[in-house]
Amino acid sequence: MQAVEWRAPHELVVVQRPEPEAADGQLVVEVANCGICGSDLHSYNKGFAAVPGQVLGHEFCGVVLQAPGVEGVAVGDRVTVRPLTPCGHCDRCLAGDVHLCESSVADNIGYGSPGAFAERVLVPRATLGETVFVLPEAVDDRAGALIEPLAVSLRAVRIADAQADDVVLVLGGGMIGLGVVRFLKLRGAGTIVLSDPSPLRRERALALGADVVIDPLVQDTTQEMRALTGPGGMGLGARVDVVIDCAGVAAAFKDALKCVRHGGTVVLTAMYGQRIELVPDRIVEKELSVRGSFAYKDEFPLVIAALANGSVQAEPFISHHFPLDQTPEAFLAQLDRESSLKVLVG
Repeated sequence: MQAVEWRAPHELVVVQRPEPEAADGQLVVEVANCGICGSDLHSYNKGFAAVPGQVLGHEFCGVVLQAPGVEGVAVGDRVTVRPLTPCGHCDRCLAGDVHLCESSVADNIGYGSPGAFAERVLVPRATLGETVFVLPEAVDDRAGALIEPLAVSLRAVRIADAQADDVVLVLGGGMIGLGVVRFLKLRGAGTIVLSDPSPLRRERALALGADVVIDPLVQDTTQEMRALTGPGGMGLGARVDVVIDCAGVAAAFKDALKCVRHGGTVVLTAMYGQRIELVPDRIVEKELSVRGSFAYKDEFPLVIAALANGSVQAEPFISHHFPLDQTPEAFLAQLDRESSLKVLVG
C-alpha cells in the first residue's frame, strides 16, 4: 500500500509499505481523510516524537476493512478513531482520566504506531466507544477527519467553564482556536475575542461566533482588551475573565498573563515545543487559575453529535484538500498561516 514516511526534518517520502493485518481486538481502516495537526508540524519541522520511517497522522476517519473480535464494529462501518490509546491499568486510567494515561505511548497512532497518512491504518487496540466511534450518515468523511481536533477544542472550553457574562480571549486562530470559538459560542460565553495575525483566520473566527478580532502584529492585544473591558488592577492589564491559549508562542503567553483579570483563569491547550520565559509573580499576585488542557477525555461523542445536528459544520474549518501522494505539498500548505486553516489529505 502507499504511505508517507517521515525521514528527517522537512523530508516526507511517499513509499510502498506492507498491508496491515488485524489481530484479534484490532481494526484495519481504509483511510478516507486525515488532517495535518500542529503536532504533525512539530514532527515535520523538528522530529518531535518521530523516528526515521515513522508514518505520521492521527486525525482521521475511514471504512473498516478488518475487525476480528471487535464487538459492535463490523466490516464496512465508517469510523473515526481516538488515536491516544490508554493502557486501562494505571492510576489515571482507573480513575477515568484515560487521556492522562501514565503508560507508554507505543500504541498511539501516528506516534509509536504507524499513522494515517497511508491508504490503510492499523488500530492496535479497538474498543467501541473508547477508541473507535461509528459515524452517523450525517457526518461525512471531511467532517469525520475533524472530530479529533474539535475534541481538543471542546476539552479546553469545558475546562475553561466560561459563564454567560464572561469576556473570553482566545489566542491563536488555527484549527484548535477556531474550534474553541465555535464551542464557546454554543455554550453561551459572553464576549468572545480572538487574536491572530492571519486575516483569513480572523475572518473565519467572526463567522464562527467571535465578537471581536485582533491582529497582534499591528494592535497591542492588552491595550485592545483594556479598551473593551476597562483596565485591570492598579491600571495594568485588562479585565478578561478567561484566556485560552491556542497559539503556543511566548508572546501569546505573555499577553495571557497581562490580559486576564485578578482571580481569572488561563487555559493552556497549545504545545509550545520550546522553553519560554515565565515571570510567575503575576500568577501569584493575580491569584490566577492556570490549567492545562491535554487532548480529550470523553469529548468524541459530543463532537460527533454537534456535527450530526449541524451546530458545528466542517467546511468553515477546511482550506485545502490534497491526495495522499501529494502529502509533502499538503504539509507546505499547512505551514502557510496566511492561506491555510485545516489541510486534509485523502
